[in-house]
Amino acid sequence: MTGLVDERRTNVLMVTDSLAVGGAEQVAVDLANTLDRDTYRIRFCATRAGGPLAARLADDVETIVLNRPTTWDVGGLLRFARLVNSTGTDIIHSHGRGTLRFVALARVLGLIRAKHVFHDHFGWLNLDRNAGLDLRVALQRGTDAYLGVDSRLCSWAVDTAGMDPRMTFLVRSGVDLSRFEAVEPIDLRERFRLRDDQVLMIMLANIRHPKDHPTLLRAVAELPVDLQDRLKVVVVGATGVDPAYQAGCEAMIVRLGIERCIEIYGRSEQPAGLLAAADAAVLSSKNETGPLVVLEYMASGLPFVATDTGEITHAVRGLGAGFVPPPRDHHALADALAALLRLTPEERAAMGQRGRELAESVFDQHLVTRGVEQIYELTLGLRDATDLVLPEALGSTTDARPRPVPA
Repeated sequence: MTGLVDERRTNVLMVTDSLAVGGAEQVAVDLANTLDRDTYRIRFCATRAGGPLAARLADDVETIVLNRPTTWDVGGLLRFARLVNSTGTDIIHSHGRGTLRFVALARVLGLIRAKHVFHDHFGWLNLDRNAGLDLRVALQRGTDAYLGVDSRLCSWAVDTAGMDPRMTFLVRSGVDLSRFEAVEPIDLRERFRLRDDQVLMIMLANIRHPKDHPTLLRAVAELPVDLQDRLKVVVVGATGVDPAYQAGCEAMIVRLGIERCIEIYGRSEQPAGLLAAADAAVLSSKNETGPLVVLEYMASGLPFVATDTGEITHAVRGLGAGFVPPPRDHHALADALAALLRLTPEERAAMGQRGRELAESVFDQHLVTRGVEQIYELTLGLRDATDLVLPEALGSTTDARPRPVPA
């Protein structure tokens, strides 16, 4: 194994399209930051472009940006192959299906020989369950292990894409708790001149279709007037991603007469500071496989209302950390918002504390990363499948159910 030449550590190359703010990119950054430094040397490759998340990478993670302009850029492929081979890379850990195809092509063409672990964050499985020839070839011939952030993805990988179930793993996202500790709150209450009895809710979500802001707006409009008067929802996320969609949401706010309840804050480089200032959080998505942001709500100690769209919400449903109504149902979302608004401040704090405890005991990124390291060892032939002892957030699978660590 070539990586053993380098201080007897295994060389891992984490690969994404970019370092823009996004769930898959944040997962890759958190993994890179928490891999065991005594065992692994980590590099991070953004094949297309850098971005703000570069600042969140640990200082010892070498970052390379290839600036490939197109999906099948030959020059970028050759630059990537030189990077992999010159650094003695043992494990390539790719995130996202575009990156999968890029890395798998290098493998299939014989340009690289490193083991390839693919991490699937695909959030549109409810709309697109196909596995075209290029995707099947990339998975079957260009990868050695498949990690899905949702059990439905793992089932798809085995049943539709033809992946080996013995090398298919459910890896629920984790959260780096240190990002939410000792955070200075950003004073939104002063900015928006909120009364003491008003509940400040944050929604961290770029303004685009999958986040389904219209369902949230309809739910807020359905609340009794006294509850509307006590609610301020601050929408934090990139604007301008889908101008027509955003314009429709802004027009809906006016048409429904809920301008006093909703503020569009826009993008923030300090989301943890905004969460630290909030009383609660909300997410109204219709398509998710995480969603990672719910873990960020829990890490911030916030009670939440989040539609039941992915593996994280499935895992915490009914555990007292928040309300999990079905997606695309503004009546159910309104009921959940009303239930949260009717809690006392002490009850909201207790619910947020239960969420924080769940984040610490199940979804702490260090726990998730220790499980991923076992999958690396299995992929490299350094561990037998019967020796896997995976934490609760991970699992190996034909049915993709997690297998908890024995007590």
